[in-house]
Amino acid sequence: MNKLKSFIYVFIFLFFTVIPLFSETIVFLHSNDTHGIYKQFKEGERWVGGMEATGHYINAIREKEDHVFFIDTGDVMTGTLATEVVYKNVTGGLMIEYLNRLGCDIWCFGNHDFDLGYKNALGLARLANFPTVMSNIVYKESGELLPVKPYHVSKVGGLNVGFVGIMSEKFLIEVLKERIIDLDVLQVVPTLKSKILELDKKTDLIVVLFHGKYHEAMDIAKNVSGIDIMLVASEEGRFEEVNGVLIQSTLGHQRSLGYLKVDVQDDCVADYEGKQIKLWADVQLKPSPQIKALVKHTDEAVGSEYAKVIGEAKQDYFRKGKFVENALGNWITDVMRWKTGAEIGFHNSGGIRDGILAGPITKGDIFEVSPFRNTLVVFQLTGKEIKDLLEHDVEKDWDRLQVSGMSYSYHSKSSKSLGQRIEGIAINGKILVKEGKLLHPDNTFTVVSNNYLVSQAEDKYFGFPVGKNKDTGVFINQVLINWLEKYQLLDNKIEGRIVKIDN
Repeated sequence: MNKLKSFIYVFIFLFFTVIPLFSETIVFLHSNDTHGIYKQFKEGERWVGGMEATGHYINAIREKEDHVFFIDTGDVMTGTLATEVVYKNVTGGLMIEYLNRLGCDIWCFGNHDFDLGYKNALGLARLANFPTVMSNIVYKESGELLPVKPYHVSKVGGLNVGFVGIMSEKFLIEVLKERIIDLDVLQVVPTLKSKILELDKKTDLIVVLFHGKYHEAMDIAKNVSGIDIMLVASEEGRFEEVNGVLIQSTLGHQRSLGYLKVDVQDDCVADYEGKQIKLWADVQLKPSPQIKALVKHTDEAVGSEYAKVIGEAKQDYFRKGKFVENALGNWITDVMRWKTGAEIGFHNSGGIRDGILAGPITKGDIFEVSPFRNTLVVFQLTGKEIKDLLEHDVEKDWDRLQVSGMSYSYHSKSSKSLGQRIEGIAINGKILVKEGKLLHPDNTFTVVSNNYLVSQAEDKYFGFPVGKNKDTGVFINQVLINWLEKYQLLDNKIEGRIVKIDN
């Protein structure tokens, strides 16, 4: 009898130690950086994106898989005219209604969701039929969190899954100051450590929705324990495991849908599959009638005014290219100088949000190129400051400045040290720098830029604070429309304004 009892005890011990107590499979689908896209667009020779395509692929996966959970990690706003439409008293509310009809289960704010102010961002959250999570954006005066959940626990299959929303600490420089003047952002790592400590006892799995860069997410994974999955609002379409944390982002702008299938056993991920599902739209799509109806409604809401033709493009203009200088950037900075009479124009490449195809140009096209409601700001810079900011621009080496009224040549970061990379500068034909030597350091020049660069991100783009300046209050997109209405033809080209000397 004792031998039988011993056998039973050994069997029970082996059963509960070798055999998992519980196992469940979940498919996480996720999107990020939609930026107002609701219709398909051309990518190379194919069509991609659009809410009908998104709904088609999500529905197809739901038909095949159990326990599918759809997540958005922010930046539904700013990019197309759909985000300018007032829907249920909220500007851009249509984008949340799309998520409602797609069956979104949870989302977090992105920085661009605050481009129309935090009150409008909270309006977006109110329209959502699903939880909004954000754990580190607070009111500056009281220190209290925005009135959304810092985290949320959902029952997915037989598991309790905790979702924490967190914003990059760069939030305050990524949104115009006047739009978020009453807000502050808490440090990411301490905030996450605190929230995960609260969640750990309540959940079987912890998912962080991080609105920031992929490299920031990797650093978080190395410094915060207890995270199982991080879904990142970074347009890199990457997936990897870092310190035991599964980190994934999509390609953004509705080019792909993130797919992460996990097998969870005993409070941890035992197996996984991660991939990008390309949202090809040139196939036979089967979206829901609700999504088709909302696309039609959005088209009507955008309206005939934005469909009005105001000019013609002589060629295709793409916002990104092989070289730093961009023909579209040349036109925009030229128009900024045309309006203000400034000698020099600067505009960040990242502020150009879409291209223009050859043929008729509509008002809607211009709003998609320049959707931020940025205004023209005029100020003075010395010759030394101009050289310094161009040195800084080469050092930064991303989101480079487009220029007008000047040209310059530079050496690569690998061939020259900071301060010695600008080889030549000419301003309206006058030589400012020759063979690396600054000839007129104290000469002053009138410059026009946008209020994001000058009022908020001078250190980021110029490397120093801009002094006295005048904000004209004139919107860049309206100036571009006025120019086209007057001159009709867009025919700018790459002219050698920015020339790299070596590799």
